[in-house]
Amino acid sequence: MIKVGYLVSYDYPMIFTSLGQIYDHVDAITIAIDANRRTWTGNTFDLAPAFFAEIARLDRRRIITIYEDDFCLPSLSPMANETRERNMVAARMGDGWLMQLDVDEYIYGFAAAAAFLRQHDLLCAFPRLTPIVFTGTWITLFKRVPDGFLYIENHETFAFVTNVPAYAEARRNPAIPSHDTNIQVIHQSWARDIDEIVRKVENWGHSDDVHRRYVEFWKTVDSRNYRTFRNFHPTVAEVWDELHFLPCAGIDEFIETYATQHPQRPTPMPASTIAMQAARSVRRRLGL
Repeated sequence: MIKVGYLVSYDYPMIFTSLGQIYDHVDAITIAIDANRRTWTGNTFDLAPAFFAEIARLDRRRIITIYEDDFCLPSLSPMANETRERNMVAARMGDGWLMQLDVDEYIYGFAAAAAFLRQHDLLCAFPRLTPIVFTGTWITLFKRVPDGFLYIENHETFAFVTNVPAYAEARRNPAIPSHDTNIQVIHQSWARDIDEIVRKVENWGHSDDVHRRYVEFWKTVDSRNYRTFRNFHPTVAEVWDELHFLPCAGIDEFIETYATQHPQRPTPMPASTIAMQAARSVRRRLGL
């Protein structure tokens, strides 16, 4: 089964764009919400009652579960709170292909991603023998400008699917072998209104690493000067080497246009790799 978990907070309206890409191709969806409406930094947020009504309306297959719990411990750092919540959500989701998405991550052409996972279902039969983390590639939206979006396309990978959820930091688990699927995920990370950007920096898991001075830089970038900026990631400069521009009227048009230009073509995982991985796991468990 393909199961998807979302961690919902102050930017919850974006989940509907993300759900629209995956809903028809997954078996179960868990939406995690802090019971006290707190972010990982301890700040509070409001969740409109209409949110639950809209979720119920679109859940025609009855595959969505709302999971509320205390996901913010004051004694933990924002990143530690994020990692803790992800592990709690994974435990609630059960076995299978477990995918965790942020509400601003949109996997267009998800039928291809689902087919890729189902082709490797054997890895979920005895997951402790064949643990795997699948990584995807972010197409990061950096800024919404009047005539379109500025975005980064630099093969920045991130972990988002596993059969053995034991997250060490956010969605990362370096102890488990990984395979780069080349599944493209549009990430509406920084393409938000200025108020949303400030709130993002104040509340996300990286809030201790990113400061408001980066927001001041972000304000200066537009569709006229974007080509002049190089190596501008807020924490690891070379990760974002340059900006691209796609003219469009909104996020739906961006997704549609980008999907047409870049159809999903997941990179296969050779059977020999699976066999070698299983053999290594057996030897490790036997102490050989």
